[in-house]
Amino acid sequence: MSGAVFITGASAGIGAACARAFAREGRDLILVARRLDRLEQLKNELGSKVRVDVFGLDVTDRQAVIDLVQSQAEVFERTEILLNNAGMALGREPLHAGNPEDWDRMLDLNVKGFLYVLHAVLPILIRRGTGHVVNLSSAAGHYMYPNGNVYAASKFAVVGLSESLTAEVAALGIRVSLVDPGPTQTSFTAARGVPFQRKYPRPLPAARVAEAVIDVVEHDRYERVLPRWLRIAPLVRAVMPDRFRAGMIRDFRDQSGELAQRWRAR
Repeated sequence: MSGAVFITGASAGIGAACARAFAREGRDLILVARRLDRLEQLKNELGSKVRVDVFGLDVTDRQAVIDLVQSQAEVFERTEILLNNAGMALGREPLHAGNPEDWDRMLDLNVKGFLYVLHAVLPILIRRGTGHVVNLSSAAGHYMYPNGNVYAASKFAVVGLSESLTAEVAALGIRVSLVDPGPTQTSFTAARGVPFQRKYPRPLPAARVAEAVIDVVEHDRYERVLPRWLRIAPLVRAVMPDRFRAGMIRDFRDQSGELAQRWRAR
């Protein structure tokens, strides 16, 4: 019998879209997020065709992650697929003008939260002798853009973590995949406090990102970058790093200048 899909940050946005997509595939779900009330609403929406267990959890609290997985062992031992999705982006300032408290929050959630959940769940997958980890990163984990700094660093970390983990657990029967969406139509950008201003790439529907997650699981793909044309960025960066950086600087020159002027005018 197929196991359950464990999704972090499942109360809204990409996490909720993935829960809906996996439910349509007939997969049982284990959903966690800080907002338990929203998870309960999602559970009611999904109905009774699949089993849905929901728990309020802050994945940046390492002990809370450990306690939940241990206290609800009957639930979490059913995990076959882990979707590490919980994340945030705060601010859009030059590094020298950034808020270190925002940096701590982003790194705690975007990096440490992934590690804490992996540390708790990997032993379950190892005991099963099979499983699939899907890490939700970002196209920002592959290319530079002005004032991305700490957020981009957190997503580069997820890319590096995924590559290392792939080699580490392959012999244990566990697969690892990476999904890297560009801008997405969720509350994510609004929470950042800075609207998406570029004409391209156009923000993706969360449901399209969910389709990519289903795709990497069903077809055992290592990585999907969305939209598809952004896949060229990591390739060019690897083959021609100097030209890639120069091109990105040219592409973002006007935006960088505008942001700098706005900061100087304070």
